[in-house]
Amino acid sequence: MVETFRPLPPQEAGRRGAEALAAERGGSLAWCGPAAVALAGGTSYAMACALLRGVAPQRYAPEGDIVTAYWRDVVQALAELGVGAERLPLVAPRPTLLGLVRRGGLPPGLYLVRVTGHFLLLRLHGFGLAEVHDNRLSGAMLTARSHGRCRVTHLARLAEAAPPD
Repeated sequence: MVETFRPLPPQEAGRRGAEALAAERGGSLAWCGPAAVALAGGTSYAMACALLRGVAPQRYAPEGDIVTAYWRDVVQALAELGVGAERLPLVAPRPTLLGLVRRGGLPPGLYLVRVTGHFLLLRLHGFGLAEVHDNRLSGAMLTARSHGRCRVTHLARLAEAAPPD
């Protein structure tokens, strides 16, 4: 059986935002790893933390905040929610996020990105235009001030897993 992926609906990352995650946490800013899982998977911040703990219980305390998440755990937690992450090679070693968007040749879609120790979702529209969704930005245009100068260390295109045949 071959697993295929369908692109996520355009509104997926914008369904909820940083404000909703902060409200869920009593006004406290969410941490970026669980926030990326919650926003891409359309789930609560608490569920995202539970998923991360479930995929790697040896790395995360059973209670409290998950401050540092690992790439492989975030990808696995998304898979548990039916969101596939197709890892993509980087065009140049550690390009800036703006450089990747403008010169990376990526098709429009939703991407999970790790930049210099920070997780975010990037909704790429094409023609160098992209929106950032993370633990503090909800659909902000990518600029030098909104993570644009950060170096990309990991990149994956997100897609919804199609039901098996």
